[in-house]
Amino acid sequence: MNIRIFSGTSEGRALCRFLSERGAKAEVFVATAYGGQVLEPMEGITVRTGRLDADEMARAIGENALVVDATHPYAAEVTKNLRAACERAGAAYLRLIRPPGGTAGVETVPDTAAAAAWLNAHPGRALLTTGSKELEAFTAVQNYKERLFPRVLPTAAVLQRCEALGFPGARVIAMQGPFSHEMNAALLRQTGADILVTKDGGEAGGFAEKLSAARETGARVLVIARPAEERGKTLAEVEAYLAARLGLAEPERALPRFPLFVSLAGKNCAVFGAGGIAARRVSVLRRFGASVRVIAPESRSALLLDEARGYEKNDLSGVFLAVAATDDRAVNHRIGADCKALGVPCSVADCAAESTFFFPAVCEGGGLIAGVVSLGAAHAKTAGAARRIRAVLEELDGKDD
Repeated sequence: MNIRIFSGTSEGRALCRFLSERGAKAEVFVATAYGGQVLEPMEGITVRTGRLDADEMARAIGENALVVDATHPYAAEVTKNLRAACERAGAAYLRLIRPPGGTAGVETVPDTAAAAAWLNAHPGRALLTTGSKELEAFTAVQNYKERLFPRVLPTAAVLQRCEALGFPGARVIAMQGPFSHEMNAALLRQTGADILVTKDGGEAGGFAEKLSAARETGARVLVIARPAEERGKTLAEVEAYLAARLGLAEPERALPRFPLFVSLAGKNCAVFGAGGIAARRVSVLRRFGASVRVIAPESRSALLLDEARGYEKNDLSGVFLAVAATDDRAVNHRIGADCKALGVPCSVADCAAESTFFFPAVCEGGGLIAGVVSLGAAHAKTAGAARRIRAVLEELDGKDD
């Protein structure tokens, strides 16, 4: 049985890790080079990059194949073509679905054209968190160059598209997620947006963090509905199905990370990258007394650079710990590998499996410090737990021991 995964989502990447850890092989198809970069190298997983039509999909699927459609819930045309390709190739088809989030208290429209029409009827600034593919529809919004703030991936092709559509550079937010509640709230405040436009990306797409940030800042939420209600299996169900069908054995359970608390006072730390994630890491490290050196070709945040260039291995000389938070998957992988070879603890922002230490959500209050990490990629769960712990610690401030 040949396993073919059409990916581009966090669930697709998680499924690849699941198969790799159990010794299974699979070919994974992603539409863009960026999609290939964020998929970390895994044993047994072969990545194919490039957009395919239905005929090309059928040829790529081949014989005796089981196809897992792990594409985005809004990629309706891709799913349609993939279903047709599976019928043509005689392949088994399995849809991996992302459960929708709750949409209570939000405005819902059927598509981007309707979203643009809604914005024309409702004045105010809007933070667009719908990606770059459908930005053209939003140019129909009156005075869009002043009113709209698109948040997009930090790639040259995407930024060129924004420029071609007339979005001023000062209005474009080029950042790579995942985005926490705090980051969403900060962007809403910074842009002065009183409307947040999004898609229902579910928990994996950070939908809950967007809604909670909008509630905190008082912004209205406009949700573009999913193209259709889909049937399929969740990630856990797909994993169970493949494990049974392929006879996959459970891997040895990874031991949890020991929460070692050490002094960073005066210790040299290196942060590679200068986007939102890097800025948050630098802020925390410096708050705990670390001497932090920031290295990146350019800054994509308010973070000041110590070296405006790419990563070099000798940057790790004399470093106590490092953070790889660039927007280039290959560079982050290389930093993590070099750190491992040199015995330098490294947090790889886009790949927990390559990290030799986990950067925690730090909670302080009442003279106490706690750090929260997950065993996997449960970002929403980690953020939620950290908020609760912070609230408890804040209650201790001012109280007697």
